[in-house]
Amino acid sequence: MLPSSRWIVMVMLAAPIFLAAAIFPPLAAVGAIYVLLLGVYSVVDALLLPRRHDIDIRRVVPGRISLSVPTQIVLEVHNRSRRRLRIELAEYLPDDMTARPDRLGGLFDAGARGRLVYRLTATKRGRYPLGRIDVRAIPALGLFVRQLAIDLPCDVRVYPNLEGVRRCELMIRRGLMHEMGLARMRQVGQGSQFESLRAYAAGDGLGRVDWKATAKRSRLVVRNYQPEREQNVVVALDVGRATAGEFDGISRLDHFVNAAMMLAYVTLRQGDWFSLVAFSDRIESYLPRVRHPGSLERVAEALYRVEPRLVESDYAMACRFLGLKNRKRGLICLMTDVIDRTANADVIAYMGRFARRHLPMIVTLKDPGVHAEANRPLSAEGDPYAKAVALDVLAARGEALRAMRHSGVGILEAEPGHLSPDLIHRYILIKSTRRL
Repeated sequence: MLPSSRWIVMVMLAAPIFLAAAIFPPLAAVGAIYVLLLGVYSVVDALLLPRRHDIDIRRVVPGRISLSVPTQIVLEVHNRSRRRLRIELAEYLPDDMTARPDRLGGLFDAGARGRLVYRLTATKRGRYPLGRIDVRAIPALGLFVRQLAIDLPCDVRVYPNLEGVRRCELMIRRGLMHEMGLARMRQVGQGSQFESLRAYAAGDGLGRVDWKATAKRSRLVVRNYQPEREQNVVVALDVGRATAGEFDGISRLDHFVNAAMMLAYVTLRQGDWFSLVAFSDRIESYLPRVRHPGSLERVAEALYRVEPRLVESDYAMACRFLGLKNRKRGLICLMTDVIDRTANADVIAYMGRFARRHLPMIVTLKDPGVHAEANRPLSAEGDPYAKAVALDVLAARGEALRAMRHSGVGILEAEPGHLSPDLIHRYILIKSTRRL
């Protein structure tokens, strides 16, 4: 129980009365009566304050929330007391979570129910416990405040950012696949895998005529083709020291994880096989090949617990593991950071070997800070030595990327905010040009 601001003001009002009584003594009796009435009112009000069982709160939390996406959390409040209350709530959250607004409040009549809503944002993936809620109940015209803590234990599972997947699914249902580049992937007539037969139309090449069907139907019939299905797409995710940095509060690894989720979604929608391995100096997580869109749940489960480890990644071990698990030709996307030719010598060597049987591709992120420093004019304010270091870093990185290209390894270097769409577009380009 705490005194309210109303009680403090009413107590302070007694002071002018007693000060005036020094000039006009009869006011002392008025002050005494005022203090007595205030004391009685205070005792009665304190006795009528709501207890713990008078306030019922339930938290409604989604089964999972997406990383860095504000998610609606509902607090259902039931005022069981006989007084009108203003109820204020504040969640006690883990360090990697924030709430907007951080304090909630509303007026509840006696016996009334209501809902208070806030947005929960998580900056790291994983499982987080939610527990205590601080409650402050302020009666109407009351002099005291009841403050208590209510334990509502539950776990929140923070997954990779699934908003892009949901948005893509919604566009597909609305027939807007061309906005994601998927309409072109499914156009009949592209690719080399047989899809159906149709009547000959002006402009069709004679090489596409099915002569057996033509003889049976006594009219020209041509074959439709579609892009090849059931091809292999493999994501090798580096979770070592190289992916431990952050861009605007989101780790480099989380950018890779979100891109891997989108690639998995599009790959499974296209009927291709998708597999995943996360590694550092050991294999952290492995998802064998899956093909059906319903397997996206397994991809999310394989990714949501992955965290960067401050160790040097063993690329040789990871590449040997990939070689053993992937005998059939496929697209191998290695998501990592590229520093220079010396530091990435193992990557260059092993990915170059993959180029003999597979289609290897390095997926890496540009560092906006380094690029901004390198592009800063010398006349601008700043340290010229910092600009020189940034230029050296970019030059060493460029040399390593050129060595990879020379070994037959594809390169995708993207801004942090554009990695997912750039990766999807590269996959679509590879499929449409039949490089797999």
